[in-house]
Amino acid sequence: MKQILIVLLLVSSFAVSAQHKDLNKLFSKGKFEKVIEQAVVRLEKSPDDAILNMIIGRAHASMNRYQTAIPFLQKGVEAEEQDSAVKAWCLAEMGNAYYYTGQREKGLAYLKKAIEMQATRSCSRFAQNCLKRFQENKYFQKWKVRETEHLRFHFQDESVVDNVEKYIAQHEKAYQVINQFFKAELGKKIDFFVWKDREEAYDVLGRPLGFANSERKIINVWYKQTRGYEICHIICDVAIQPKKKSLLINEGVCVYLDQTIHNKMDAARQVLPKGEFHLLELWESPTHYERDLSYPMGGAFIDFLINKAGRGKIILLLKDQTIENAEKIYPDFKNLVKVFEAMLEG
Repeated sequence: MKQILIVLLLVSSFAVSAQHKDLNKLFSKGKFEKVIEQAVVRLEKSPDDAILNMIIGRAHASMNRYQTAIPFLQKGVEAEEQDSAVKAWCLAEMGNAYYYTGQREKGLAYLKKAIEMQATRSCSRFAQNCLKRFQENKYFQKWKVRETEHLRFHFQDESVVDNVEKYIAQHEKAYQVINQFFKAELGKKIDFFVWKDREEAYDVLGRPLGFANSERKIINVWYKQTRGYEICHIICDVAIQPKKKSLLINEGVCVYLDQTIHNKMDAARQVLPKGEFHLLELWESPTHYERDLSYPMGGAFIDFLINKAGRGKIILLLKDQTIENAEKIYPDFKNLVKVFEAMLEG
């Protein structure tokens, strides 16, 4: 969806220069490396060409190479000969890039500059949508903001939390404990939105609480939700960058690291289906069982595997969360599954 949006926006901005239509065509096909390769050659002859710098910057940004994109976009802004639309697009994309790389204030400033220019309707809409995606639009401006080393909390209403300082400290501690397991570098603080009203959250966000967006490093939760679960999702995605995900393993590791003190195996036993239960069936076809069964079962299974074979093999499994990969990682995998299922019955 993001790429489609960028393509549509880029088409409008390319209209200022017919000579680069071939690059536009490559971009629309998602051939960003080709765009960069060809545009860089042209840039050697015209290093101050605002459009070429914009094109290269946006191609890098489309591949999430924000740090690389920024200097090109900056040059597009500073070029002496430029169309106002090109400058506005460079500002908007630069604001987006700065935000993704943890430079929040710079990001907001550039996005607002792009909106103030009102160069094109599509550019202004893009910048406004960025603010909305980052939850930096007017709706959230009155929320109380508090920061720790790794988290930026946004409270809809602090009064619903019994002890705000304790709440904040517990979540920061959860981040640190979880990241001892993954050892990730996030690049920016997690923006942690704490909602009082779940119905209002659904109306604003279009989905029920809680959830995390690992790309933007944003979490939205109800104030009573477990403190480590969504934090784990973001840290795991950044550290591992899973190629293939499964509900059992992906949610299971977050249950395992959710920073609650309950016994994971006991929790799984309490929801064990009556009749036959097969872990591998749940792994491959979670809809064959109760909707949320993968969560406690996954948490217990991750706990079991770590106790049996350590953290290192779980890290390998998180990269590719398929049964086939598990069989490669654990030579006695089938026996481990049998032992786990027997323990559930115990």
